[in-house]
Amino acid sequence: MKKYNFFKTDGRRPSQEQLLDTQLFYQNAPEIYARFDEWKNIDRFYFIPLHLQMTYSCGWVAEMAPDPVWLGSFVRCTLEHPDLFQYKCPDCGKTVYPHRYVGSPLSGVVHLEGRCKCGWKGFEEVSGWRPRAIALRDQMALDKARYRKYRTLHPGAGTTMVGSLLKELSQ
Repeated sequence: MKKYNFFKTDGRRPSQEQLLDTQLFYQNAPEIYARFDEWKNIDRFYFIPLHLQMTYSCGWVAEMAPDPVWLGSFVRCTLEHPDLFQYKCPDCGKTVYPHRYVGSPLSGVVHLEGRCKCGWKGFEEVSGWRPRAIALRDQMALDKARYRKYRTLHPGAGTTMVGSLLKELSQ
């Protein structure tokens, strides 16, 4: 708890549009992961805000990472830490890249929620809430300087949505 404050400090809720955009990520995560190399250097896609609501509440609220979580940070963290975030599909045995992680800091249990290319969707229950939270927060901290540079060079740029990325990938 010393390096990071895992307790939620603001009570802002995402809009319905932001939640629907995050759902679009959930539905298309395998494709987005598979084509990461194509969009990882395009800042308007890398910094798409996701509202993953990775919180645990029991009279107080602890979060793995504060919303919004940048799409690029989330995907990069998952790909660069396979031991923490990836698991095998119970149906076909292929690697599943989760579209959300959520769990309890008290028990340490985390559900890695994902979809496989074969059509299976569900979660893998693992132990280790804290190392996963730290890995994601570290990635977001590393990306902060890039984000500041992007916002400085593109001050009028609005928020890009997952739908825009999918449209670009389909061309």
